[in-house]
Amino acid sequence: MRYQKVSTIMRNFDEVYLDDLLGELKDVLIEWRIGDSSLVLKQSKIDIILAKSGLTLFNDEKFRENFFLSIEPETIEKCLNITGKPKLFSHEYAAKELSKIPFSKNELYDFILEYLEIYGYVFPDKNSEEKIEILAITSNKFNELYDYQYMIKQQVINDLEDFNHDLDKILIKMPTGTGKTKTTMHIIAHFLNFISKGKGLIVWIAHNDELLKQAYETYKTVWSHLGHFSIKVYKGWAGYPERFEDGILFTSIQSLLAKMKKPVFSYIDQHASLIVFDEVHKVGAEKYNQCIKSLTEREYGYHKKFIGLTATPGRTTEYSKSNSDFRSEFNRIVEIEPEKVIRISHTENESNNYPGSKEVIPYLQGRGILSHIKRELLDFSVDSDIRQSIEKELKSKREEFSDDLLDRISRNKARNKKIIEKIKQLNEGNIPTIVFACSVVHAQMISSFLKLNGINNSLVYGELDKFTRAKAISDFKDGKVNVIINYDILTTGFDSTNIKCVFITRPTKSVILYSQMIGRGLRGPMMGGNEECLLMDVQENLESYNENSAFKHFDMYWKNI
Repeated sequence: MRYQKVSTIMRNFDEVYLDDLLGELKDVLIEWRIGDSSLVLKQSKIDIILAKSGLTLFNDEKFRENFFLSIEPETIEKCLNITGKPKLFSHEYAAKELSKIPFSKNELYDFILEYLEIYGYVFPDKNSEEKIEILAITSNKFNELYDYQYMIKQQVINDLEDFNHDLDKILIKMPTGTGKTKTTMHIIAHFLNFISKGKGLIVWIAHNDELLKQAYETYKTVWSHLGHFSIKVYKGWAGYPERFEDGILFTSIQSLLAKMKKPVFSYIDQHASLIVFDEVHKVGAEKYNQCIKSLTEREYGYHKKFIGLTATPGRTTEYSKSNSDFRSEFNRIVEIEPEKVIRISHTENESNNYPGSKEVIPYLQGRGILSHIKRELLDFSVDSDIRQSIEKELKSKREEFSDDLLDRISRNKARNKKIIEKIKQLNEGNIPTIVFACSVVHAQMISSFLKLNGINNSLVYGELDKFTRAKAISDFKDGKVNVIINYDILTTGFDSTNIKCVFITRPTKSVILYSQMIGRGLRGPMMGGNEECLLMDVQENLESYNENSAFKHFDMYWKNI
């Protein structure tokens, strides 16, 4: 069990305080157990609290005081020695004094983490990681691109080599699971080797640090095999240097935005030769658009190129004005064209008599690049007022269901019982499952209900400390648990090849979000994934996507099953 020693110490905590730590979940557990909270075993409460909060518990002074009160006197004495506090304190007074020391990088908590047998924890500190790394080249064996990836690469390179226009905006559209990041890193390697010859700054932009780090790891592998020279990599998640030289910068859009009024932004602007924006369809906020516009303007006379990456059909539904506007922002859209790939990769006779589909998704499924999606609907009854609210929301012009409605849906007991029962079946069948919840509280509820039923699981959401989140993810990837539950954190950039079921419990009107959730199970056997993936979906999504043409886009994924 994760945090076994913390769990043991928490058994000494007062039951009332444990209920306080449960917070909103306490009332839910009482309701589900149909009685008072004493029917929920103390150890179960502790397991739920640790899954819910992880090491963020230590950020609270009251928790620290209870923790120090609950450890043995000889350990308290060691803590007092470390902090230089007098040993004449009573245990209670010592606990209160020690609890005043914040949970941060210091000798006391270095000792406490070792005492708790928690190794590898890194306190949040952007200065703890080197901002710049020099990547060298290597001659080890390397897997090249598939034919369809190579064709994408060549089309983009042709545009990048054309300097008749100061700024080309290219959109690369590849379904999730087809190697979009790797293909683009090959493009960047070619650009550096043969077009810019290492001069200028490549800027890779993403929406969060997790995506940046994954992109960096892919780039590191590609460049170490294809690079003609060593290159500087600037890790924006660790902080910006005072100035940049030639190389590649990995940065979040938020960091760029924060630097817009500072000299370093002008330096990036002046030296950027190629800008790549991952998940570019998400750039909807005006302030982000201003940032990109500023970065790509041509006042310095550089031949800048801009590449946007996306796996989704657009910002909303497939034929909306918003999508039309989005596509019109680009000079060129490059995507997988099966007929061209077939003609190039086969003889004329084989091409003319190709037996499989020539539509993108079925074609890639036929090759084992993407998995086949088997869709199963979770049907249930909800209160009439919720049903009316759902129907009203579906007819409205809002792009997404309101948080209030999602919260009401997530608290429907009959609905949750069906969700839990189905997850239990999947767990018994040893089917690795990723669950998308309606809210943070809903994710915590599902995780708690499963734990009460003896099913260990991983819980991931934004407010969880990064160490606990990373451990939860690794437990799922390593097969220690069969279920990972999340809210709004694993929709993009999460690649776990063991996923055999995507379980969507939240209704959504967003084509982008729906596509990204499905995408977690799309990797086929040729990409290290599975031949088939089960999609557990909710009735509201069927109703939502039958209301517009976007449903046809998703229908392609499972129509042959």
